[in-house]
Amino acid sequence: MSGVERGVERGVERGVERGVEAGGERSVAAGGNIGRVATGDHVTQVEQAVLLPPEALASDAYPGRLVNVPRRHAHFVGRRREMGLLDEPFDVTVVCGLGGVGKSTLAARWVAGKTEDHPVVWWITAENRSELDAGLAGLAAAMQPALIDVLTQEALRERALQWLSGHDTWLLVLDNVSAPADVESLLARVGRGRVLITSRQAAGWYGIARVVTLDVPDRSESVEMFTRIVTHAGPRDTSGAHALCATLGQLPLAVAQAAAYCAETRTSAGEYLEQLAQYPGELYEIPVEGGADGGQAVAWTWRLTLDRLAAADPLTGTLLRVLAWWGPDRIPRTLLDRIAAPFAVRRALGRLASHSMLTLHEDGAVSVHRLVQAVARTADDSDPHRRAEGIEAARLVAEETLGLVAPEESGSAAEWGSWRELLPHVETYAQQVPAEEDTASTAELLGRAGWFLLDQGDPLAAVELFDRVVACRERLFGADHWLTACAREGIAEAWGREGALFDSAELQGRAVADLERALGEERPETHRARGRLAVTLRHLGETHGAVVLLEGAVAGLERLLGPGHRDTLWTMNNLAVACRVDGRPERAIALHETTLERRRARFGPGHPDTLTSRLNLVGLYEAVGQGDRAAAEFGRIVDDSVRFLGDDHPFTHHLRHVLPPG
Repeated sequence: MSGVERGVERGVERGVERGVEAGGERSVAAGGNIGRVATGDHVTQVEQAVLLPPEALASDAYPGRLVNVPRRHAHFVGRRREMGLLDEPFDVTVVCGLGGVGKSTLAARWVAGKTEDHPVVWWITAENRSELDAGLAGLAAAMQPALIDVLTQEALRERALQWLSGHDTWLLVLDNVSAPADVESLLARVGRGRVLITSRQAAGWYGIARVVTLDVPDRSESVEMFTRIVTHAGPRDTSGAHALCATLGQLPLAVAQAAAYCAETRTSAGEYLEQLAQYPGELYEIPVEGGADGGQAVAWTWRLTLDRLAAADPLTGTLLRVLAWWGPDRIPRTLLDRIAAPFAVRRALGRLASHSMLTLHEDGAVSVHRLVQAVARTADDSDPHRRAEGIEAARLVAEETLGLVAPEESGSAAEWGSWRELLPHVETYAQQVPAEEDTASTAELLGRAGWFLLDQGDPLAAVELFDRVVACRERLFGADHWLTACAREGIAEAWGREGALFDSAELQGRAVADLERALGEERPETHRARGRLAVTLRHLGETHGAVVLLEGAVAGLERLLGPGHRDTLWTMNNLAVACRVDGRPERAIALHETTLERRRARFGPGHPDTLTSRLNLVGLYEAVGQGDRAAAEFGRIVDDSVRFLGDDHPFTHHLRHVLPPG
């Protein structure tokens, strides 16, 4: 039995003896919580201080009015009955109907008229859990912008839920909810304000929400919408509008796209109908999650629009096929500009937007209706814009682009903003692609996303991704490959975050053994894995074994990566914490002082990491009876923080709310 295996065995036994239970708090360092820095699949656990600005200490954060409602109702007409039903008093109401029928447009129009009645009106796209969590985190961040780069998404989400549960004058919109179960727990917790939901799912809402069913508008309302769009820039020929709207099933999305085409090309409704007649094979069911929708009509309008646009600019068709693999809402410009030259992309997006094929936002982000995406992903060899090989090529571009843009690391606040933008699109891509078709690059992308979810406090979602990564790498490389072992470490870390420390330690021990066999002992991946295992063992009470492992990991990383590499420094930081827990404060001080010296050399005297190391030492100085030294150093840290970072930096704010030593 190896030393690592003996350490795991002792740690598990000691954990059983001490009655360690799931859900226990893993953070033991003063002011610390478990964080991490990832390099691809290779992650180093760290104990770092979370520095909160003073606003984070306020129990009632929001000081004024806050409105976040998308402009989705420019061509809204009719719907008097449904608007009247929404005007009736309610706690929770759900608007149900087929895709493309105008649920979100109705909600946006109604909510826009209620902003004076509610100081907080917040719109969240809630098709899946990550979108819902991101929307709640966005609410907390909008209330307290100083927290955006300080708190994880999970902490921001919890802050929003606490605020909502304590107030009753807000209006929350949850758009495109997939199933009642996805929001039931949220509704039970925040049931004091008003919640408006849109969903394709009509069943299952009894006892949860009042249901308002939305059908296609009547013929006259469809014709009115068509006429408004066509004549927006001046008088146009609208003869044949009744027949065209009837042919399109009066589906608002299809009618809007047909009207935009007619307006741009000066085509009459009758002429448009004649062009539709050329594509009789387009009338078929487009598969959309949640049931049948209006895919037939959208497929018709798609074909006519792309015939015209792609002839002048082939990039328009390429863009739609690529966009079909990402989330429908707020696709960021960082992704779009990787597809082709940014100028060409913006020009093509403008052409698509002018034909109502997508929506352009002021910040450069793009939204695409789910039905348009479903059509773009559905192969039809009779349609030159949707041939199977073109759709597959677009899928590969979508995956490659996500991989290029997604940060390789996610353990610091600097990467959080990018990941929060990208995660819904990574998860949507994963949902659209069968797991058995995953490639090595797919596994790499999903592995990075898994580590981000761990950083943001969502280990259950992270485990789902890591399980898929492990399955892919076992299929491609084998169960004993080092990349497979690295993915298992993600599962182990997630289990540990959930409190399953015994299982975590055993799986981490297996990963270490696999890495030793596959790569050897003198590899950074092996030493990082030992360092992670050591932290888990320390939490299980095997402090001495943890210290031994960490000492070896630090020495190995110093040899392989250098004494100033951040993985080396973070592992040394964990060693210092373990020494303090092991009752060796003088050794802990020496290690922290070495870490400080190296951080100062690498990052400079004013970097937050450098200042954090100094602050860690203050607590240790006081613990060993050097109160005067601790107090003097604390004062210098405050002065340096103001000098290097400024009065408004979160670190400076934090220091002003820390009780000084002495």
